[in-house]
Amino acid sequence: MGVAPAAGADQAAVAETRTYLKRLEKLGFAGVVLVARGEVPLIAEGYGLADRELGVRWSPAVASNLGSITKQFTGAAILALEEEKKLSVTDPITRYFDGVPADKAAITLHQLLTHSSGLADPQDIGDYDPVPLPEFVRRVFAEPLLFQPGRGYEYGNANFSLLGAVIEKLSGVSYERFLRERFFLPAGMYETGYQLPLWGDGRTAQGYIDGKRWGTVIERSMAADGPHWALRANGGIQSTVYDMLRWVRALLAGRVLAPESMKKLWAPHVSEGGDTFYGYGWSITKAPDGTKIVTHNGGNGIFYADLAIVPDADLVIVLMTNVIAENRSANSLLEQIGMRFLAGRPLPAIPEVVDMSAAALAPFAGTYTLPAGAGAYRVTSDGKALFIEADGRKAFALLNSVGEAEPGRLDKLTALTGRIVAGNLKGDFKLLAKAYGREVTVDRLKSNWAEGMAAMAAEQGRLLRTEVLGSARTAERDETVVRFHCEKGAVDWTYVWDIQKEGRLRGRSVRGLAVRLRLYPSGEREFFTWDGGIRPTKIVHIEATADGKLALKLGEAKDLAMK
Repeated sequence: MGVAPAAGADQAAVAETRTYLKRLEKLGFAGVVLVARGEVPLIAEGYGLADRELGVRWSPAVASNLGSITKQFTGAAILALEEEKKLSVTDPITRYFDGVPADKAAITLHQLLTHSSGLADPQDIGDYDPVPLPEFVRRVFAEPLLFQPGRGYEYGNANFSLLGAVIEKLSGVSYERFLRERFFLPAGMYETGYQLPLWGDGRTAQGYIDGKRWGTVIERSMAADGPHWALRANGGIQSTVYDMLRWVRALLAGRVLAPESMKKLWAPHVSEGGDTFYGYGWSITKAPDGTKIVTHNGGNGIFYADLAIVPDADLVIVLMTNVIAENRSANSLLEQIGMRFLAGRPLPAIPEVVDMSAAALAPFAGTYTLPAGAGAYRVTSDGKALFIEADGRKAFALLNSVGEAEPGRLDKLTALTGRIVAGNLKGDFKLLAKAYGREVTVDRLKSNWAEGMAAMAAEQGRLLRTEVLGSARTAERDETVVRFHCEKGAVDWTYVWDIQKEGRLRGRSVRGLAVRLRLYPSGEREFFTWDGGIRPTKIVHIEATADGKLALKLGEAKDLAMK
């Protein structure tokens, strides 16, 4: 797709994207989105609040945390130093660090740039821990190799922190100072950096967890010249979507690196597994029609940013949000918007939210029973909104599935999960080990179970009983939810099954399938489910029957639930 679509096609995509983002905003999304062809943005708009305390709305001028998009600046800096003949990406790290252990002596800068070094991140150093560089380097080198250098791929922040140290050693200035003077100021990027930009009050997005202010990365512990080494050069830089567009335009115009360096920057050097490859701080992939896409995202569980470049279509998309902890729709938002502009793929269907008072919503609360003992749907109210949850395995599958599984498959997974949990509680992990294809040792399974149960007991008290709520077919997997009823409350664990291999367990998550879904009104008697954008919405109709009762119909389900 080397030719951009007609202007009319872009205008239609802009209109649909605006409608989609406005609807997402009503569902809790807050952030900014920029889409550009060439120098001029087609859309650059903010939605929701960047700072709730000051009432500052998101706009393209708000600076936010780029997370690991920082890595591509580091990749460009290394290549710039190579152009100046100060280094070669084939150099071994022994040229820049003393005391490198023998098993790590052959690691090259290229392997650091592509996460193919085998180095592991030290587990006991946090992003904001004030660990000096010599100690940080020593602890990185003390970690056992994950694989022989150059023989694998494992994403790790320490690779880029070491590259940041190389940049400082060869340039004689701090990592941020080098980027600012070499890249940012020449490109007109005055709002990008760690500490050097002069952001005023209300100019930076604030992060939130569980509705409480977390603040910004730049408020955290930092050294005098930038972040501590667990974060420096691999994450944490702040920028605006306008500055990121300036950066991409500078890259594409050859104002940052020479053509040969650009080839290295965006080359598919190492497989990430699947259909994507890692360049130098970039992930390289292709659209369904083969068009090259250069992309990277980043976040810390509070902030999230995503960036994609389609060079042949002259298309740039930038996304920033401060609600990733509360609204997961941003995880797939850039891809959705990108494919709408690139290939005309429709955006997901989300109904318009209709305002309804709590008093108008209250009569719909109740238990709606399915026929033939198939379970029920419990619709509850917290005084402000309605929520729906399934009771019974058939009801669970109807409410939570997004596709149809083979007959009997979900019932088998539900029964198998029940037997696994019962065995674990008795100290028998043989069935769990079999479900993992015996690829995980029994000792490891026991340890993980003990850690999980200890954390649960510390938060919720003694375990009273367990309940397998049911199984559902989601987008690329089957998922079974087990509820652990404790003295102080309940905890749900999701068991994730391979959709291709029946009975093969892929993992377990404490933040898996959400089984209590909020119902948003889209009409007087029509609602839709929303779980932050992980699953498609389902339409819920609640209507009065001839005998005065209320009946609930889920999407196109044939089974009518009665209240």
